[in-house]
Amino acid sequence: MNESADNIMADLEAQMAVANLERRGLYAAAIAVLAGDILRNALQAGVPYPLAKEMAADFWKTEILADTVAALIRDSDLEEEGDE
Repeated sequence: MNESADNIMADLEAQMAVANLERRGLYAAAIAVLAGDILRNALQAGVPYPLAKEMAADFWKTEILADTVAALIRDSDLEEEGDE
């Protein structure tokens, strides 16, 4: 590639990284809302606070971990495609 093509590719990669980060931020915010809903609904159902808190935290951790693993797999796949 020539230098201008390299610059274009670098710029596109940076734009894609920012878009991906924004998407993941929105996803994390949605997970936080759902975790809060889990906590509130569990408390309203009579679940003791420590257990309700643990339920919400487990949901948060599971969903965030799943998103992180999915992002790592996507990044790995993209790197492999670039090596071909």
